[in-house]
Amino acid sequence: MAFIGIPLAMIISVLWYLPGIRSQGENRTLRKSDYTQAALVYGFLYACLLIITTEIAWDAVIGTPQEGELVREIISDFLRAALLEEFFKLTGFLLAKRKLKLQRKIDYIMIAGLIGLVYGVVEKAVLGNVAAVIVGLLIPMHITWQFNQGGHWFEYEKTRSSKELLMATVVPFLFHGCWDTGLDLISYFLGMEKSTSAQIAGGVLLVAMLTLGMIYTFRTIKKVRAVAQST
Repeated sequence: MAFIGIPLAMIISVLWYLPGIRSQGENRTLRKSDYTQAALVYGFLYACLLIITTEIAWDAVIGTPQEGELVREIISDFLRAALLEEFFKLTGFLLAKRKLKLQRKIDYIMIAGLIGLVYGVVEKAVLGNVAAVIVGLLIPMHITWQFNQGGHWFEYEKTRSSKELLMATVVPFLFHGCWDTGLDLISYFLGMEKSTSAQIAGGVLLVAMLTLGMIYTFRTIKKVRAVAQST
């Protein structure tokens, strides 16, 4: 799995990321070294390692949900996954933003998205889950959540709007928690082999999440390209 899925995840993630760079044409201000520094230092060494460390600590102290413990799964989705991951991805982006002295909205978007890209790939490498890799290829949520986060943070710094601050901080957390909860509900329903209605509900929820996730992804990429072209 790791020999095929992870390199594939890296390639596809980069393909989702590249339109925002290519759409800038000759108006790019960030260099390859800037992207490399942001990815390695703030994406991997800061965000990823701190997320992994704190999630291991969470599991050691709080424990991990057992099969069928849906309520504990949902609590973990929001407090272990969404809260810890979104906090360190956001702060990693803010550190990179300050270090690189970002000025343009598209650069905020691309660096935030890069932090998400790096974590998304590392997460799949750690989990080694075939389904997670497949869904991540179709719907790169860690990239798109952070693309939107970067854009809203730029608007927040420009306007000091509380709405933009919420869009840059609370909304990614809620999206993340709800997305992971939806995946757990699908697994829970489909695992109820003796209940036809539960399995139908799981199938319907799966189709709905994939559809909404792809719509969200394509709309986000379209918005990123528009910002890049207007730069």
